[in-house]
Amino acid sequence: MQTIYRPGQWYLIVIPGALVALPPDVPGDVVARLWERMPEERTLATVVDVLTTHAGGSFTTLPSFVAAVAEGADVRIALRGGVSAWVTTATESVELSGAEVTTWNERFLGGATSVEITVEPTEAADALPVQSGIVRAAGASAELEPSDAEPLTAALGPVPVVGSEPVSAPEPGVVPGPVTAPEPVLPPERAVEPEPAPEPVPVPEAVPAPEPVPAPLPVIEDTSLSPTEVTLAPPVDDDFDQLWGATVHSAGAPPAPPVVPIVTEGDHDGSTVSAADLRALRQQPPAANDAPTEVLDVASAPVAASVGRIRLSTGQVTSLDRTVIIGRRPRSTRASGANLPHLIAVESPQQDISRSHLEVRPEGDTVVVIDLHTTNGSTLLRPGADPVRLHPGEQTLVLSGDVVDLGDGVTVAFEDLP
Repeated sequence: MQTIYRPGQWYLIVIPGALVALPPDVPGDVVARLWERMPEERTLATVVDVLTTHAGGSFTTLPSFVAAVAEGADVRIALRGGVSAWVTTATESVELSGAEVTTWNERFLGGATSVEITVEPTEAADALPVQSGIVRAAGASAELEPSDAEPLTAALGPVPVVGSEPVSAPEPGVVPGPVTAPEPVLPPERAVEPEPAPEPVPVPEAVPAPEPVPAPLPVIEDTSLSPTEVTLAPPVDDDFDQLWGATVHSAGAPPAPPVVPIVTEGDHDGSTVSAADLRALRQQPPAANDAPTEVLDVASAPVAASVGRIRLSTGQVTSLDRTVIIGRRPRSTRASGANLPHLIAVESPQQDISRSHLEVRPEGDTVVVIDLHTTNGSTLLRPGADPVRLHPGEQTLVLSGDVVDLGDGVTVAFEDLP
């Protein structure tokens, strides 16, 4: 990755295949932690994990940032705050902004050739090259190369010390001793005479205090005491409840996946398919027209190890190793780490797609989709069956080959599901 930068105040972390820009008020240990982890975990999830850990798990207190990470011949980029970026592909140039977003603006662009980021205004005309390291910058541009996707097997340098003065090392063979303060030396003409000790102050004899008289105990008749504490319910965020009230669950046992509706006239008809039945259907070979159908033992049916993937009509492909949220400006309340969902932003010129529109969630050996109470809804398209409109907030099982239509020409296809 050929990178040049313009001097400024932001911290710019540059490694082969990744650019990360952080504001100057970010603590130095955050910059150092990213420098340590990025060579071995060069993903956008690593950046978000470090920042959310620093913010105490709250997305609302995340600092502004830009992170661009190469994924093969593609690039995944996320922006938050008053920053912007240009990503050039073989067919187009896309301008991105991190302003006015709840979490961050994340995009996946296939066949990217260059990335340019701007984090603060500057009049500096200098454009300095950097191969890898941490510099103070106002912006940067990078030409992507095929080698950017290769894994980094070692650290790129020592951990930086940011925000403190470096400590000089002692000379070889010299053992540092304790540091003692020098004794003050007074001029001979101003010798200080010792002050006389103060005379003791006589202490009057203590007068014994009268013994306290106990107060009479109150008489409580047949009365009931009401508690003085009041339990207050947490405030309700209407926007949060509308988007997440039916889709965020506790860490207890997950609820049983609901049924997949198959209808004849575009609506649910009450027929149900359980998760066990779906596993049997996926393992059952097609029977000839004149041969009886063999019923499989569902309990002994093997479960595939593949997690599957989704393919959007925009060209983006995402593995279903965790939850995926798709929308114009998707957001999530999950904190960090392995449970951090994929956030996929899609364009919707006609505003048919909601900010957080569809949730795709792996549930053990099955995959379910949930319409997040959208305005225009989502439609399940299954080969050989009529289209089914998803009920808002309800889980619906999907199979390989299924397609969910989000509207505005955006579809989500499911491939290689377990």
